[in-house]
Amino acid sequence: MDMEGLHSFIAVAREKSISKAAQKLHVTQPTLSARLRKLENGLGVTLIERGWEGVRLTKQGRFFLSYSVQLQQELEEAASLLRRRAARESDPPIEAVTKDTRLRIGLESFLYFSFMNPVIRGIQRAAPDSECNFVSKSSNLLMSMLESDGLDLCVSYIYEPKPNLRSIKIMEDEAVLMVPLQGYPDIRDDLSNVGELFDKPFVLFENSPLLLYREVTEKVFLYLFGKVPERFHIVDNVSVTLDILAGNFGYTFMPGSSISHLPPEKLTFRPIRIPASFLISPIYITYSESLAERIPMKSLLDSIRDEIVKKKRERFG
Repeated sequence: MDMEGLHSFIAVAREKSISKAAQKLHVTQPTLSARLRKLENGLGVTLIERGWEGVRLTKQGRFFLSYSVQLQQELEEAASLLRRRAARESDPPIEAVTKDTRLRIGLESFLYFSFMNPVIRGIQRAAPDSECNFVSKSSNLLMSMLESDGLDLCVSYIYEPKPNLRSIKIMEDEAVLMVPLQGYPDIRDDLSNVGELFDKPFVLFENSPLLLYREVTEKVFLYLFGKVPERFHIVDNVSVTLDILAGNFGYTFMPGSSISHLPPEKLTFRPIRIPASFLISPIYITYSESLAERIPMKSLLDSIRDEIVKKKRERFG
């Protein structure tokens, strides 16, 4: 990603003017315009439209802006923590965050709530004195972090053989249709009347889940309805999805393991298995070989597998 162009794009979006943004960045207008063109060419889309009344974002620009601002903010916060650590001899909270000896564990965002307790129990059993850093990201991002030594272990839907990494399949996940209990049709277990949902808004995950599973998502729509729905709510995490279901505001489908942590008596939706072979996704635990030198991995992996399989069995039989 062109960070210089990204910074320039955010400045123009905030100032709504190339000239004002150039002044803020202390560069000439031609330099700023060149940066923007380079960014747009790299993305293959137009982000900003220029006219007599100034500049305005295209729909692609509006979409890209939120991710750009988030990325810039996260980088600035990380840099600030590092500067504070370098400037002070003792700052316990910052030292705790930047400590590099703790166990770094990543969990796929769909699996975070269901796998968190099993992972914790596994660590307590195998390495009770460990300090941990837990992160919840998409599977492809977790694997990138693991490969670049940004994580020690991750639970994900991706298996990619890599040097110095080991993966084991702990179970297979299945897709579950999730329909609110109130204000929605009573969908049969065989999905024979699932077409009654078509005009209701579907809860769609954006960004990484959409990119990674877009082909499967389209296949599910065709499997259920024969065509793609036209009404959508867009979300970026599982918690928001569950809130939408609780409010009878939309329906969706997700991996069954993403809801196995919820008590059956407290469900605000009805889970229905989607019996399609292309929806079965293996779940892997992948870890670095260096981690195996620090803790007894067999005990950790067996504990995690046993706990999550038990939870899924309790939920779905």
